[in-house]
Amino acid sequence: MENELRYITGEEVHAGDRVQYDTTYATVVFVSDGTNEEFEPGYAEYSGSERGIIICDDDGDVTVLGDPDERLTFIDRGSDLPSTSS
Repeated sequence: MENELRYITGEEVHAGDRVQYDTTYATVVFVSDGTNEEFEPGYAEYSGSERGIIICDDDGDVTVLGDPDERLTFIDRGSDLPSTSS
């Protein structure tokens, strides 16, 4: 991604990443830099969304975020390659 979104620790945000948002554990299901986007299977309906990140927590609740901040912590890179759209 050209204007990639990065965690405050410097890693690039990708769909499939395991994260902690505040005290909640979640998976990044959609990420867009405004031009390119990645999404997990089942989340293609978010294609065309504005720049930002969408996470789904372990209880199935979806949260829409803008740019990453100190509340979003990278835990682990997902093992499967996400779908992409340019």
